[in-house]
Amino acid sequence: MRLSLFYDPFIIIDRLAIAINRRKRKNKLNGTPAAKLKLGYLDSLELFEIIKNENNKIQTIFDVGANIGTWTILAKSFFPDAAIYAFEPLNKHVQKFNDLTKELQNVTIHQYCLGNENTSTTINVSSFSDSSSILDATPLEFELFGIKKESEEEVQVKRTDFLIDGNVLPVPDIIKMDIQGFELEALKGTGKYLNDVSYLIIEVSFKQYYVGQPLFLEIANYLATYNFNIHAFGQSTPVGQELWQIDVLFKRI
Repeated sequence: MRLSLFYDPFIIIDRLAIAINRRKRKNKLNGTPAAKLKLGYLDSLELFEIIKNENNKIQTIFDVGANIGTWTILAKSFFPDAAIYAFEPLNKHVQKFNDLTKELQNVTIHQYCLGNENTSTTINVSSFSDSSSILDATPLEFELFGIKKESEEEVQVKRTDFLIDGNVLPVPDIIKMDIQGFELEALKGTGKYLNDVSYLIIEVSFKQYYVGQPLFLEIANYLATYNFNIHAFGQSTPVGQELWQIDVLFKRI
C-alpha cells in the first residue's frame, strides 16, 4: 500500500467517491436480472437510463455481437417487456449466452453475423475471444493488448433488411453493436430500416485495431445521413485522456 494514503486526505476522498459511485450504480439494479453482473458489464447502464427516460415504449432490441449475454441481461433489466434478438457467431459464446439468459423471457439468439451481404466467411478467433473479428487484426491489437489469432470458424453473414423483408426479424427500436470493426458493414446492411430505428449504441474506435476498420468519424458521418445525432457517451469514457474505444449513444432526430 502506498504511504501517501495515510497522509493525503484527497486520495482517501477520491477512493471513497469511486467506491460510493460504484455502489450506487450496482444498487440501481437491485431486483433485476442484472443485479449479479460485475461492474465491467455495466457500461451501457447510464445510456439505458437516458433512453428509458425519453422513451418507455421500447418493444424490440437487437444485440449485435451479443457475446455471452451480459448486455442482453442489462437491457432486460431496463425493458423487461421488450423482445431481444441477439446475434453471436462463436459457438462457445452462444453456449454461454444460452446458459446465462435461460431464465429470461422473449430472448432469441441467432448464430450468425449481420453485415452488408448474404454470404459465408471465416471469423478470426482471438486469444481474447471478445476481440474476435471477421476483419484481420492490425499489429496494434497485439502491441497494446497482447491479443493474437488462435483459430478460425466458418460463419454466416446476413443483411438485416433481407431478414426483416422475409419476416424473420421485426424492425428494432434499439440496436447495439459491438462487432470489432464490422459495425459499418452491419449498418449498411440494415438499409432503409435505419430510418425506423430510434437509438443505436455502438462501440466506436479512434485507433485502427483491424484492417479496414472504420473509425468514429466515419461511422458518425454515415449515421448523420440517416438523421442520427451523437446523444451521449458511455460512463467509462475517459476524460482528459487519449480516446481508444468508447460506447456512443446515437439518437435519430
